[in-house]
Amino acid sequence: MLKSTYIFFLSVFFLTSVAQAQTSFSGYVKDAFGKAIESATITVVGTNLSTSTDIDGFYKLKIDSKQNLKIEVTSVGYITQTILLKSNETYKDFQLKNDEHMLETVHVKGQTENQKKVNEIKRSGFNVSVVDMNRYANQTANVSQILRTAPGVTFREDGGLGSNFVFRINGLAAKIYIDGVPMDDFGSAMSLNNIPVNLVDRIEIYKGVVPAFLGSDALGGAVNIITKQRNRHFLDLSYSYGSFNTHQASLVGMYTNPKNKLSVRTNAFYNYSDNDYKMYTEEKYGIVFEKVVNNKFVPIDVVRRFNDRYYSSMAQVEIGLRDKSWADQFFVGLTYSGNNKQNQLGATINKPYGGDWRESAYIMPTLSYKKQNFIIDRLYADIYANYGFDITRNRDTAQYNYEWTGNPISNPNGQNRRKEIYNKQNTNSVLGRINLNYDFDESRNHSLNLNYNVSTNYRKTFDEIANNSTSGLPKNMVKHIAGLAWQSQWLDKRLVTNIAIKYYGIDTDQQVDQRKFGDNNELLSGAIITQSKYLGYKGYSLASRYRIFKDGGVKFSAERAYNMPEMIAIYGDDQNYVSNWDLKPERSDNLNTGFYYNTFFNENHFINLDVSGFYRLAKDYQNVRIVTQDERDKFQYYNIPGVKIYGGSFEFRYGYKDIITAALNGSYDRAIDNQKFTNETSQEVSLSYGYQIPNRPWTYGNLDLGFAQNDWFSKGSRTQFNWTTQYTKWFYLSDSHLGSLASKNYIPTQIVHSLLVSYSWNRNRYNISGEARNIFDERAYDNFRLQKPGRAFYVKFRISIL
Repeated sequence: MLKSTYIFFLSVFFLTSVAQAQTSFSGYVKDAFGKAIESATITVVGTNLSTSTDIDGFYKLKIDSKQNLKIEVTSVGYITQTILLKSNETYKDFQLKNDEHMLETVHVKGQTENQKKVNEIKRSGFNVSVVDMNRYANQTANVSQILRTAPGVTFREDGGLGSNFVFRINGLAAKIYIDGVPMDDFGSAMSLNNIPVNLVDRIEIYKGVVPAFLGSDALGGAVNIITKQRNRHFLDLSYSYGSFNTHQASLVGMYTNPKNKLSVRTNAFYNYSDNDYKMYTEEKYGIVFEKVVNNKFVPIDVVRRFNDRYYSSMAQVEIGLRDKSWADQFFVGLTYSGNNKQNQLGATINKPYGGDWRESAYIMPTLSYKKQNFIIDRLYADIYANYGFDITRNRDTAQYNYEWTGNPISNPNGQNRRKEIYNKQNTNSVLGRINLNYDFDESRNHSLNLNYNVSTNYRKTFDEIANNSTSGLPKNMVKHIAGLAWQSQWLDKRLVTNIAIKYYGIDTDQQVDQRKFGDNNELLSGAIITQSKYLGYKGYSLASRYRIFKDGGVKFSAERAYNMPEMIAIYGDDQNYVSNWDLKPERSDNLNTGFYYNTFFNENHFINLDVSGFYRLAKDYQNVRIVTQDERDKFQYYNIPGVKIYGGSFEFRYGYKDIITAALNGSYDRAIDNQKFTNETSQEVSLSYGYQIPNRPWTYGNLDLGFAQNDWFSKGSRTQFNWTTQYTKWFYLSDSHLGSLASKNYIPTQIVHSLLVSYSWNRNRYNISGEARNIFDERAYDNFRLQKPGRAFYVKFRISIL
């Protein structure tokens, strides 16, 4: 017995000694400007121990803790760094300097999927910019607030968190994707203005021609939001609180079993805000809030939004396998999202609502498959499918009109109360996508891409108060987008060209109740009729980039593209948007050109300059107007027969090490009514011909100044300050030829300043930040001159566990 006990303790001591002899050594590898270096190799010199960094520049290696080891860090394009690791060190960060003597090379083998994608984007002929969202991880901003600072991008909202918005790039409608999947297929809770920055790795902004693999029917461009995906274990948690009782929380994580490669990844977020910010009467802009005194409306100086609460949530879980012989990735997933939005305003400030709200619940199972060398060598396959079911309820329980004090207005003279509104929408959707890319050689000098997307939306709306026999009539939309693209590289890869052809098809049908009943519910006339139509179009594009010298070059693209109407544009939403069955697809012939220059000098300085211009002729341009329905101001999409849009943008960036950053951009896009005659047969000149399209910004810009310092208060900490300024020049609210600035039919010039202060410690594991938006409480107006929130303060806590 004593011998057994002795052997047991001896064994424990031996195992403990071995465990203590082995320790984890980890850290980050970045360049001189603080940007993560992916796939850098970390080697213990004289051994076979080595590892490589991931997308965050993070590495982890098991080493012998009792020896002073020599560590070597190498990466293509950087000078190799070697250090002597002390026996008590468990982590070490590296900053590599650029190797100015190394020519620009592209190494396909050994690159991660993310690297391949980013390099492909940089080499392509498309006018595209990539936003690294990890640098915004400590901000309380959502994706829309980052996007609106990009040149050429306009993001128009009608309120606070969760409000309706219009998104355009260079003046034309742009499509939004999440990991290559149209965002419309994720339910109404997934929106640009409520997706937290922590869920996103990078954003690809395409201006003009859009790659065929996105399967897009965009005109002005597209945005592809790439969510965080890692091969290692990680967890990122954040929570923020701020003005107007705003709460935002997010979670993103992943676990992969190193033996069987079984992976589980999850994303989740929650947003809540009362949106009860103040709004102010500004008579010089025609903005007057009123209350009732002695049965008369009298103006009041300040009001506070009420009954405008918004909350949304999303949870996504995917389970699958990685790095198998039959699949690089195979995942099945389930996504749930829901939201509840009180609706205080229609399209104007004239009539506030007291009991109008909209809520939805959405569930979507998904399947995705990716494989390099699919069936044959150099053929890449990306297959995706989902099915969505959405239940949306629209209800107005208020039986009175409301004034801006929040009190109901009694109906005078014994008038009947307003009728209660309550309807339910059931929507089924299906998306199928296949993307095949074949490289003719290992260097990818010539590639062929085939993409096909089909999406369906089938909606039934039920009136929960009226007789259900008169409701539940179906509305259906099916879209087909097919593209074939050939990309080639010439002149030692200095010239890159992408030629594509596309097919756009849209199939719509609906049932309309045209019956009329008598007092005794007898049928007097009419019937339920079916309306249907199918439209098909062909488009084509050319995108090219020529690298004039090592650090700079030019880009050019031309295309004929189409924008198919969305469900809300044709069928409305039974709340704020009125249907327009006769709405036509929008066509545009586009020319885009640009110049770029990126360089490092003195090893510590970096500058980037991008200048671009565009010219577009649009037919049946889709715009939004205000219409009155049931005594309410609502939105409606409509076509402008011809519009000419021209303009340009520039962006200048400067960086000094990882300490100072500065970015300045400006955009100009003029949209002119280009339809000379009132109709095709008339010779009468239209009154709006040659004048600017109303209610759209045409001159705007952004400034971002940043200062950061490492190890100020503790080793492994980082303190950062950012000052941002957003500028929007005044623009006409209504047709410019019908008034002047003195007529108040315009939205004034706005300059909005914000400040961010953040502090991270324990090597970015723990983070806290404070943000002051619109510091000087500028009167900020947006879509149809609806006022946006004024001065606001936020604080955010974030934990990142690797």
